[in-house]
Amino acid sequence: MIVVITIAVVVAAVFGWFQLRDRISDQGIEAADTCVEGPAVLTVAADPDISGPVEQLAARFNDTAPVVRDHCVTVQVRATASDAVRTALNAGIDNWNVGALGARPGLWIPQSSGDVEAVTDRGTIDGTPRPLATSPVVLAAPPAVADALTAAGASWADLVRLQRDPQALGLGEWGALRLALPTGSDTGATTLAVTAIAAGVRGDPATALTVEQVSSRELISAVSELALTDTGASATSTSTTYDALAALENASGPDAPIHAVPVTQQQLASTDSSTLTAVDLQGPTPVADHPAAVLSGDETSTRAAAAFVDFVRQPDGAQLLTDTGFGVGETVNPDVVAAPSGPVADALLAVLRNPVLPRRATVLLDVSESMGTTEGGATRLQNTVRALDEQFQRVPDATELGLWSFSEDLGNSLPFRVDVSTGPMTVPVGTTPRRAALSTTAATLTPATGSFTYASVLVAYLDAVAGYVPGRVNSVVLITDGPDDSSLSTQDLLTDLTAAADPARPVAVNIVRIGDNSDASAFDDIAARTGGTVEAVSTSDSPDLIDRLGKLLY
Repeated sequence: MIVVITIAVVVAAVFGWFQLRDRISDQGIEAADTCVEGPAVLTVAADPDISGPVEQLAARFNDTAPVVRDHCVTVQVRATASDAVRTALNAGIDNWNVGALGARPGLWIPQSSGDVEAVTDRGTIDGTPRPLATSPVVLAAPPAVADALTAAGASWADLVRLQRDPQALGLGEWGALRLALPTGSDTGATTLAVTAIAAGVRGDPATALTVEQVSSRELISAVSELALTDTGASATSTSTTYDALAALENASGPDAPIHAVPVTQQQLASTDSSTLTAVDLQGPTPVADHPAAVLSGDETSTRAAAAFVDFVRQPDGAQLLTDTGFGVGETVNPDVVAAPSGPVADALLAVLRNPVLPRRATVLLDVSESMGTTEGGATRLQNTVRALDEQFQRVPDATELGLWSFSEDLGNSLPFRVDVSTGPMTVPVGTTPRRAALSTTAATLTPATGSFTYASVLVAYLDAVAGYVPGRVNSVVLITDGPDDSSLSTQDLLTDLTAAADPARPVAVNIVRIGDNSDASAFDDIAARTGGTVEAVSTSDSPDLIDRLGKLLY
């Protein structure tokens, strides 16, 4: 009997335990269902080009009554330019400007992984963002331009040449490409396009660009060329991509100021344009991959963000993104241009906004006896040649440079000599590359007697006016340390310069004056008469000389 009773008690205890456990579990479920911790809102900051479908998916997610850590979660989506979020995050997420940007987001969906890479405080991002929806960058253009680009098999790197050469597209009255590069509040498509162009020019599109490469003469020259159209107008503007698209659609003929604009394929599709065509250029393609970046916060926020991202990645969510023009999935594609890092994107945009303008300059170098004065262990002439050589190596390929020297008699009874005629840096002098010709020729110059400055300036000015190239800064750069020794008066020179001037072919005489000079006021008058400037340096043995020459030649 004792055994039977003991077994019955044990069975009853076990049964009671299971009943109690189930009741506790049911109470936990009921408590969760009633959100004992209260409601919670997950704010999603999504780039405007993807905010629409994300908002639809958020509504579907909310309909499932999601509960995260005993909180009833509601997702709210706000369309916010990626640039604005990136800037705010770099200022510190704890300093988020609620008044300007709304509630602090727990999830950020920018246009490109490049936007995430541009966030300097990596602790702001929780985990590793993965692409959510993709869209390749294309050129939106009128059919005539699109057909010409396709027929030519144009690549991204080819756009540098097509931007400035009116004959390159073979479209007659259309002229050159006239690519618009908007850098307003949504720089994503522009940055990705210019990255592809720069990578193509460098010859290795599959490898990410570095800041050092962007700072090279080759890429500064190429990006600067993009920043100007064949009409001399700036290709960059503070407008948005959508503004540029609207402008192109409203004026898409040969005389329009722009003929193409980089956009994502989805952006162009969303405008439902009937007058513009998407052009897929040859070579690796830049892609807007819209990564889902969970932002650091409390555990409820980060878990809710992760749950929403998982929901979006489900087949129904992927189908909605596909239906609205996006690609989905994370397949590795070797033909995709690597997204730029934040510093690289900033460097590219800096060149776009402040391009190195193509110049045509004749350097008129004083080789009179006073230039043999020693300063810092070398002569003034040697120091000046060294400073010039640095500029000869830096100037963009589009620049045209020449080198003249002057004294009193440098042959044929002339006070000046044309050492290297003024021409494009890409055009050799004989069989010698122009950069090398300028450097080696300058290095052979030696001081001579006399200084017939005024006569040499006048002849160089006349030659510059005759060789004027439209769309460039045309100038004579006079480098001298002494007064004029000729019988030509300052007033006669000013009169002759005025007579030689042509308002349609403006040429400035820019002067770099070394040391003390009794003709200082005369040089001021010469520069003022021609629209030039005077840069004074106390000694040739100074970084100031390199800096002044850089301003005038680079």
